[in-house]
Amino acid sequence: MNSPNLSDFFNPNSPNRGSFDPDDFLGKNKIKLAVILILIFILPNIVVLVGAGQRAVIFNRVTGMQKRVLEEGIQFVVPLLQQAVIYNVREISYIFSNDDTSERSRNTSAKILGNSIDTLTADGQGISVDVTVRARPDFKELWWLHKELGQDTFKSSYVYKVINPTVRSIVREVIAGYTVSAIYSEDRRVIAEKISKTIETKLSEYKVVLTEFLLDKVTFSDAYQNAIEEKQKARIELDTKDNIIIEKQNERDAIITRAEGEAKAIQLKVDALNRFGSSYVKFKKAQILGKRAKLVIDNDL
Repeated sequence: MNSPNLSDFFNPNSPNRGSFDPDDFLGKNKIKLAVILILIFILPNIVVLVGAGQRAVIFNRVTGMQKRVLEEGIQFVVPLLQQAVIYNVREISYIFSNDDTSERSRNTSAKILGNSIDTLTADGQGISVDVTVRARPDFKELWWLHKELGQDTFKSSYVYKVINPTVRSIVREVIAGYTVSAIYSEDRRVIAEKISKTIETKLSEYKVVLTEFLLDKVTFSDAYQNAIEEKQKARIELDTKDNIIIEKQNERDAIITRAEGEAKAIQLKVDALNRFGSSYVKFKKAQILGKRAKLVIDNDL
């Protein structure tokens, strides 16, 4: 079998080379090829694609960090001189809880930032608090975050440098101002609002925006929970006894009222007898005897 007759363009002595001359081609087009190669090399460094929910910051290798942020879309930078770093700026739920089976923790946009927050109340009782924080970086100040806190990686992001320690510290600080009984009985919205406002103020110092704070759950110690249950039982028993006492008092008051009414009626009769004497007796006889009253009265006369 004869081998196929293929042109060898890289062998100048080949009879099948044809009319194409690589050396001649390179000589005539070397400038164009050089430009194409340069464009292929620097194009990725010129065009920056900022996706949905992202922003980019610019670091200038000569002047340092630039105080501007690139919006979503196609952006351009100066190659070799400027470097763009892209950040995800979507709101994310950060959950502090031991329960990793909750609906919020199964949300792919949520992050578990460790266990529940264990803290002490004003009277020294230990409690465990579950909270959820929704936050995002301040778009306009993203360059500051990059400069002060470093690139947003898993270990060194503003999440672990700012949100995690700030939330834990403030929750402990606010809870420490309330007794355990106040936390158990008081409207928790008051406590949650105080924590939320304090966190919002503190995070703003680090150019982080708090969009929502939720006080999910407060877990008390077993000893305190048992004491609460015993107290509730005692309160129910006391309320029952109070109800019995009130019922007896009402019965007594009814008997006294009835007796006073009867005594008053008797007194009225006695007063009538003393005042009218025999006339009152004749009158009562007339009421009782009816038609025979005249005969009786005449006999009495």
